[in-house]
Amino acid sequence: MSRICDACGSAALVPFADLGPIPVFCGVHWASRDEALASPLGDMRLGYCPECAYVRNLAFDPTALVYDTTMDTNLHHSPAFQTFSAELVKHLASRYPLAGATVLDIGCGQGEFLRELCHVAGCRGHGYDAMYAGPVGPDPSGAVLHSGHAPLDETTPTFDFVTSRHWFEHLDDPHGFLVRLRELAGDRPVRGYLEVPDACYDLATAGWEVIYPHVSYFDAYSLCRIVERAGWQVAETGPLFSGMFRFVEIAVNVPASATGRKLPGPADRDRQLESIAGFDNRHAAEREHWRSTIDRLLAAGDQPVLWGAGSRGVQFLHLADPDGRLAAVVDVNPRKWGRYLPVTGHQVGSPASLTDLGTRSVIITNPAYRNEIGTALRELGVNAELLVA
Repeated sequence: MSRICDACGSAALVPFADLGPIPVFCGVHWASRDEALASPLGDMRLGYCPECAYVRNLAFDPTALVYDTTMDTNLHHSPAFQTFSAELVKHLASRYPLAGATVLDIGCGQGEFLRELCHVAGCRGHGYDAMYAGPVGPDPSGAVLHSGHAPLDETTPTFDFVTSRHWFEHLDDPHGFLVRLRELAGDRPVRGYLEVPDACYDLATAGWEVIYPHVSYFDAYSLCRIVERAGWQVAETGPLFSGMFRFVEIAVNVPASATGRKLPGPADRDRQLESIAGFDNRHAAEREHWRSTIDRLLAAGDQPVLWGAGSRGVQFLHLADPDGRLAAVVDVNPRKWGRYLPVTGHQVGSPASLTDLGTRSVIITNPAYRNEIGTALRELGVNAELLVA
């Protein structure tokens, strides 16, 4: 049965790549290797919209995923991400009238962004996330943090600004989510900020971020289409974080002249369609390239390692090192140390564990962290080549 595009609503999605079974729980780090090896797999069959270039996992099963405090997708342990997030807070605080306003943050993670926004902008905030594991309730910053999904009903606090970072792509019904937010805005002037992985990057490269929890993949054109179809204005959009993220600033009940509406056009869509056309072969080629690269490094007597046990790392290991040949996997997040990654069972260590390993090659799956990781290796006294997958 065909599915009509979630973004533009005007065409049936066309299958274009079958990645087979992949890890469902990319953000869960198991206490034992046996638990990790038993972690479930889910099918990934991608389809695209020929009208707007929206991409979706046609095989997605919303009952397969359960979001709770056992998941840890926190990026704030990285200095590079901390700097990026702090600059974003300054931008929003200077661009919008947030002093005294109420912010609704949906998918707030562990609350770092919302706390900083409240502190810098002088606003109040309500943050919701089923993965939030900290103290629930009012925070000294002015935020109120909730462990659970945002209700989006009559109990939702009245808001002036809505933010959602790296949650929108997880939704089974992203259009319905935006429509409901529009309904809750009513006739009030409401502005907002959405941030997602940029499909322009993910589908033009190996696709390590094409993971089961991400139902949708938005480029500039399709993201603006779904926002407008749900009744919002597009105020601004663009790439962030070395092109890996895409943001869109939205508004409703605000004069059009105040939004500076910049909508990407058909040329943007056509570039994305070109990436989609080549993705299946490119993804398969990258998978085989990295398997052979690991073979070559091991044959040369190296002890290759992977730095980064997030979703990209989990997908890379599943596709390129399913037999656990790498000498180590490390991550800066201490909550992951000593735990095991889903499906492949790789154990995660601290970066300091590399000092006595004798590795000459460190593989990373996110080039945005290249300088940060290079600096950390030098500080550890590890002389290794960084290989960007």
